[in-house]
Amino acid sequence: MPTETLQPSSGLKDESQFVTFLLKDEEFGFDIMSVQEIIRLPKMAKVPRVPSYVDGIANLRGVVLPVIDMRSRFGMERMAETDRTRVLVVDVDGVRTGLRVDRVKQVTRVMRSEVEPPPATIRGTSSEYLEGVVKLDKGQRIIMALSAAHVCEIGLPAKAVKEGSAPGAEGEQRGSARDAAHAGTGVQKLVTFRIAKEEFAFPIEHVREILRVSTPNEVPGVPEYVLGVLTVRGQLLPVIDLRRLLRQQSLADDFAGRCCSLREAYERWIAQTEKSLAAGSPSKIDASITEDLRGWLAETNSSSQSLMEALSSARGLNERVTKQLRARMKSLEKDDEEGARAAGEDVLLGGRETVAALLRFEELIATHIQEDQRIIVVDAEGTVLGLVVDHVHEVLNVPKSLVEAPPRIASEGGMELSGVAKLNGGARLLMLLEVGNLLKDGRLRDVKDVSVRHGVNHFGVNRLEMGKGEMKDSSSDGQLSEMQLVTFMLGEEEYGVPISQIQEIDRLAKITKVPNAPAFIEGITNLRGEVIPVLDTRKRFDLEARTPDDRSRIIIVDLGGVKTGLVVDSVRQVMNLARKDVAPPPEAIGAGGPQQFISGIGKVDAGKRMIVLLDVEKILSRQERAHLSEIAS
Repeated sequence: MPTETLQPSSGLKDESQFVTFLLKDEEFGFDIMSVQEIIRLPKMAKVPRVPSYVDGIANLRGVVLPVIDMRSRFGMERMAETDRTRVLVVDVDGVRTGLRVDRVKQVTRVMRSEVEPPPATIRGTSSEYLEGVVKLDKGQRIIMALSAAHVCEIGLPAKAVKEGSAPGAEGEQRGSARDAAHAGTGVQKLVTFRIAKEEFAFPIEHVREILRVSTPNEVPGVPEYVLGVLTVRGQLLPVIDLRRLLRQQSLADDFAGRCCSLREAYERWIAQTEKSLAAGSPSKIDASITEDLRGWLAETNSSSQSLMEALSSARGLNERVTKQLRARMKSLEKDDEEGARAAGEDVLLGGRETVAALLRFEELIATHIQEDQRIIVVDAEGTVLGLVVDHVHEVLNVPKSLVEAPPRIASEGGMELSGVAKLNGGARLLMLLEVGNLLKDGRLRDVKDVSVRHGVNHFGVNRLEMGKGEMKDSSSDGQLSEMQLVTFMLGEEEYGVPISQIQEIDRLAKITKVPNAPAFIEGITNLRGEVIPVLDTRKRFDLEARTPDDRSRIIIVDLGGVKTGLVVDSVRQVMNLARKDVAPPPEAIGAGGPQQFISGIGKVDAGKRMIVLLDVEKILSRQERAHLSEIAS
């Protein structure tokens, strides 16, 4: 990230220096002492429900930097990034903020006598942000000198800053509390998920289970973000669309919108190409749209087989169009008019078929996009909510040292972040959400208030009772009536492991083979600096070998005190399973032998779905665990 270092000179007492910049045709400036550096526009993560002038947050050499679009801050029309776009990194009382400007002009020396008090308003810019007006060149050049403290205060009016109420006692207390919460040693276990292109996480202690999305029963008269209710093991679960709650378009509209814009551009290209060929033009046909489509198809993925088949069809047809374009050019180079004409006709035919495949994809989105989404069931201060997210990524153990308090950004509705985790050296920013903060949103609080005060929820039925208290059995032994499982697939079979036996779930990294290792040991891998042995679960279960793919995962468990990775085909979900629905393993496989690690058979949907429950501590014998310890050491 290239930067420009600013060095103030030792000027006279009646002289100061301003870093000046342009927004449209207006010139503004900050005292050079508040500007630390000037950088190009960094890669940013969008923060939900923040004021519209906040572009997002970026990692600046280990510091989480909120970035403000100065045009939006001053009520101007936004402008696309150009080669001249810069970000001023401004420091106010040790807190850094990035300010996006059209371009930086220069560092200007200003005499105190050239600075006048600000008028009530100046060219639509609120005087609250102004410290003064600088008149240079006999008044031909005017610089509006800005107050860095006022401009950088996010979510609070500038007047409050002037009166000393920002960041304010309450804000300072929240910041101190967050700092204390994230200080010290240890790790925080997080469930990570995606909304649009950004990655968020909930602390795992607030996550009850993760479900596949099914169409909820619609309920009239509820807010637009409430999709309806689902019945989960006889209990009602209100389902909230987290995208709508964060005021973003739906995942289906997002998918369809990107496809539609490319398809319409493709259709215009076909029409132009048809006119060019009809006119007998020998010129080269612009193929940029085919490259744009190729790029989008390469990066677009889905768990739905139907959607992927439609994308694969469009990909193959687009490649055929590209091939025919090359064939036409070769024919033209050889003065083969007949060959060029035939290739041109094939281009048009393939182009129309490509458009048809894209239309087919758009038609399928509405009915199949749910296969990508998941419902994260969270306990929000006694109210259980199902939150629909785009994709559940993984379960991570994040060192608390990598989690810092979020930037001081007041979000709309009060849905603040509880922290920001900086992973992969800051290249990956993970925005942490507290379940309690969800209920600061007045609309979600209504869901809670109706259910708590009146004993019924929004939907006029008995209140959802899924709190922690209900998890306990009423019998004298006090054992839990449900178990929480992580289920995964090996081939067509589904297995489940108690979540208490799992440390984290991660994508499959590079595995290094170990010479003379037991057959069930796949090798070793590096997990954030820690070398752990990896067990080939398929081999251990005497299943046919399978090449790992994008869905393959590694489940980290403790085997005899050794942190070990279990390679599985895919992780399906986190779920609660009633103990009454667990049957003991059949006698033929339950006593001794290679199947001794099967602890039971879970029956879901009245036995239509069977889950083989594993006790991972019994997957290896004592002797095999000794081999594992030797490899780990």
